[in-house]
Amino acid sequence: MSNINLTNRSTDKKPSGQFPHLFGQHFLDDFVQNFSSHFPFVRETPAKGDSKLDFVDPKVDITENKKAYTLTAELPGLDNDDITLDLSDGILTLSGQKNYENEADKDDNIHIMERSYGSFQRSFSLPVSVDQDAIKAEFKKGLLKVTLPKSLKAQELQRKIEISG
Repeated sequence: MSNINLTNRSTDKKPSGQFPHLFGQHFLDDFVQNFSSHFPFVRETPAKGDSKLDFVDPKVDITENKKAYTLTAELPGLDNDDITLDLSDGILTLSGQKNYENEADKDDNIHIMERSYGSFQRSFSLPVSVDQDAIKAEFKKGLLKVTLPKSLKAQELQRKIEISG
């Protein structure tokens, strides 16, 4: 069984509350980490006090079929030039920046600001079964889709084992 470990780093921080790990996203992350530690894609628990803006931790789906893993990340409001995808020593790192675009006139008052801005970085330890030379990525309509093909040897080693009854 292979693992993909996830880490998050951010240069933008929100002040953490008195109980940052008892409530909110970190609590849910810890629950999911503990519940799914047997799953092939394990997320590392963020360091204490590592609070982030919503955007700074982009949402990611990882799926698998017999031939490949697929990582899909939501990156709304970004262009190709705002995103970097690096591979080094079996670690795939997705990073980028969403800059604040002030369309308001200098005399305008901002009453509500719910959109998030800032930089992000997420790293994934790739399973040994991934053919790193064949990784491909495409970005359309705010979705980054990274295809991580399995090596032919890894595909051949996958088989069902009969269970006698």
